[in-house]
Amino acid sequence: MESRRAGRSERQLPRGRHGLSREDIAASQRGRLVAAILDVVAVKGYPATTVNDVVVRAEVSRRTFYEHFDGKEACFLAAFDAAVLDVGVSLRSALDPVARDDWQGRIRLSWRAFLAALAEHPAAAWSLYIETLCAGPALVERTTAVNRGFADIFRALHRRARAADPGVREVAPEVFDLYVGGTAERIRDCLHTAGAAALPRLEDVFTDTLMVFFEPRPTP
Repeated sequence: MESRRAGRSERQLPRGRHGLSREDIAASQRGRLVAAILDVVAVKGYPATTVNDVVVRAEVSRRTFYEHFDGKEACFLAAFDAAVLDVGVSLRSALDPVARDDWQGRIRLSWRAFLAALAEHPAAAWSLYIETLCAGPALVERTTAVNRGFADIFRALHRRARAADPGVREVAPEVFDLYVGGTAERIRDCLHTAGAAALPRLEDVFTDTLMVFFEPRPTP
């Protein structure tokens, strides 16, 4: 499957003299390890991935690996956190020009930026949406926390919408947790059946579904 093919996302340091500080070298090594584990996990699956696979992919030594991480799980957790941070940067960049009271615009652009970021990084998308489910309780807990964060964003948007327009329908806060969980399942299904490149096609259904909660309350 194309969405599972790995690709280099961090450049190796130049050989010989390069004038970089120890901090720069360490940051480069860590970045390559974080990128490498996402690539390898997307190809082999998390259970089958070994530290040796990661260091070979990153072109660093095992000693260097253990200077940064206690083991495979710690490296994967760091990769998860880095990917979430990158997506957050993409979302903020997309939403900055949008008026805070433009609920539909903010919702649509949020999904557009998020799905585009996943499509541009298929190995990360596969690793984070598929492999985290079998990567142990720490990763599952991290995934749950991120999903809760997305639900909180939509809950906050809904509260602001109702404050500006009391006619907006009232919904239980838990509805947004159910919504985010449903979108995660659709993303997983798309990765399995069509690959990461097809993820932007989900923008309309995700947006239209969420906007139902922002419609005027039904009249008796």
